[in-house]
Amino acid sequence: MTLEGTASDDVGVTLVTWENSGGDNGTAVGTTNWTVVGLILQPGANMLTVTAGDAAGNTATARLTVTLTRVTFTDDPLTAQSTDIKALHILELRTAVDSVRAARRLLPFAWTDPVLTPGSTPARAVHVLELRSALDAVYAAAGVPSPAYTEASLEAEVTVIKAVHLNELRAAVRAVE
Repeated sequence: MTLEGTASDDVGVTLVTWENSGGDNGTAVGTTNWTVVGLILQPGANMLTVTAGDAAGNTATARLTVTLTRVTFTDDPLTAQSTDIKALHILELRTAVDSVRAARRLLPFAWTDPVLTPGSTPARAVHVLELRSALDAVYAAAGVPSPAYTEASLEAEVTVIKAVHLNELRAAVRAVE
């Protein structure tokens, strides 16, 4: 997330720092008008503390609590041979994947088929392959091995998408949120 604010005093603000109770901290960009870009939130309550200081050693602190809720999915879990795989399921996964990518300071993924229409666009193997690829970058950024999938190789335009493919992707997203 991005956190912005202003700070002032009669001597002049020289430094603005921030800390997240979830374990991250740093220095804001700017002083009078300051910004923290790419602040990583942990699931649950995150107490954000911002401290502004001046050249005379005076400081002032402000606190804000931001709660990050875990991602939820429609038809969770998907049931093999009874849940129809829909474009909505792919769209939800894309949103969740882009969210965990942003949390790791990665750009949103460039989806080959960026516009899916629920009710008319079929879920295809290429969608699952892209989701896996986009998640692999998240795992690499986190310094952990990518997940192993039950059906490791899928063939675009050949493999039929199954509930297990999407359930595994959902679990992989939850493991890095």
